[in-house]
Amino acid sequence: SESEGESKEEETRQEEEESFDPIPRTPKKSEDESNDEEDQELRLSEEAGIQEEEE
Repeated sequence: SESEGESKEEETRQEEEESFDPIPRTPKKSEDESNDEEDQELRLSEEAGIQEEEE
């Protein structure tokens, strides 16, 4: 029946979303994320310093 085909498509779509997880749950990734946050803070402070110099 049609309803069976639709539910099958939904299941496949969910599986694809789960397998395509943008955030792999690994300790390595958490380390990278914390480093990225530190880098962002440095970048922001550097940008703020540059803006202050322009004024």
